[in-house]
Order: sequence, then structure tokens, then C-alpha cells
Amino acid sequence: MARRSDTSCAGPGCAGLLLVLFVLPTVGYLLAVPLALPDLLAEQSPPQQLRGFGQYLIVYAIPTVVALLLAVFASRRRSGARWLVPARAVSLLALVAAALWWTEGQVGDHPAWNVRATAESMAAGLVALAFVVAVRRWDASRGGPRVAVGTHRPAPGEIWLAMVPLREDPARQLRHYCVVLAVHPGHAEVAQITTKDKDGRADHIRIPNDGWDRASGRAHWVEFGRTPRLVDYGMFLKSRPQGRCPAPVWRQLSRQLG
Repeated sequence: MARRSDTSCAGPGCAGLLLVLFVLPTVGYLLAVPLALPDLLAEQSPPQQLRGFGQYLIVYAIPTVVALLLAVFASRRRSGARWLVPARAVSLLALVAAALWWTEGQVGDHPAWNVRATAESMAAGLVALAFVVAVRRWDASRGGPRVAVGTHRPAPGEIWLAMVPLREDPARQLRHYCVVLAVHPGHAEVAQITTKDKDGRADHIRIPNDGWDRASGRAHWVEFGRTPRLVDYGMFLKSRPQGRCPAPVWRQLSRQLG
């Protein structure tokens, strides 16, 4: 039986080809629209130009939205302050502007618009690719837990597994379950849960296992009336909560928060 030759595109090679032929030029063109579109309009017969605030707004909004989406994509595995993504988007736009300025100096006098547009699109696309790779490597080099894609942001009343800072040395953390008391940009306030016997102490109360610990069978205590510990969102070790804090305990914890 004749052996059929495999003409299908290999996975990594095909992905790389698609990236070069379609993704980079498309993303690059969207980032270069404020330069490429007026250039295209000027090539028409008769020459045309952008008119009115609305047209300029659309032309400059396109690369802004694309830069924000790329910044979100590059930062999606790292939690951080709310300003992180906009700041990275602004940095990307500045890098693209510099690349387009340099490219314009190289091919700006070429008579064919499509050559100029292709060069500008590829330059902007390569900058975007380098930006995404650099941001992801930078985030990875910082170490620490990553936030999983599709993660559920901690909410008050939930029990999570996290790296909780020590009271005597906040720079050190230990793996503990904790009750989320309040949430803020970049971090949450928590009360640590422990299996150490805290009966008879005013700063801890018993927390039943109902709804969050169905396997261990061990008794637990949670901090009560103490200053909450601060845990960055990147220090939560799972993408979902362990469960809800039992209602009677949560009522007591809520009262102490005022």
C-alpha cells in the first residue's frame, strides 16, 4: 500500500508561520494606524485626510485599546496594583512610537505606500511581541506564586489557602488557611486559621470544619480581635476558595470589624 506523505503543518512551525504572516502584521498595523492611515489617505486621487475630532479620536483609540489588551495579556498571570496594566500599555505605546519614528526615517521616502505600511506594521508588531515576551519573563523572574488564569478574586467571608505573614516578622510567610476579612486593591485583610489548640485564649475562637474542611477531621481555631494580617493577592495559593466561613463564626468576625 502506498505511503501517504504528510503535508500537514507541524505544530510549532505552523504557529510560528501564522505569527509572522498574520498576527504580527495585523497587530502592528493596528498599533501603527495613526501613521499608516493618513499616509494611505494621502495616496488617494485626489489626496484625502482625516477630518474632525471624531475621526482622530477613533484613529488614536485603536492603538490605545490594542496596547491595553496586549498589556492585559502579558500581565494575566501576575496580580498587581490597578495602575500596572495602564502603565505597561503606555510604555508599549512609547516603544511603538519610537520604532515607527525610526522606521519612517528608513522607508519614509519609498514611493510605494504598501512597502512603507508593511515596514511600519512589522516594526510595530515586532515591538509588541518583544514587549509581551519581556513582560512575561520579568514577571516570572520575580518569583512567588502566580495568579492562575481565570482566578477567583478573594472575597470577604471566604476561606483560602495562602502564604500568611508572621506577626513577629511580616517579611516571612507560612502556608496557612485564612478567613478573608476585607479586600483592597492589591491585597486582602485576613485572619489566620491554625490547628494549634487555642482554647481558653481570648484572641482565638473555634471554627467548625463545616463547608471547607471535609477531610482532615482536625479542630481549628481562627484569630479573633487581633489586627488583620495583610496578604497580597499573588500570595493566595489556589485559584478558588476552600469554602465559606461558617455563618456563626463569620458573624463574630464581622462584628469585630465594625
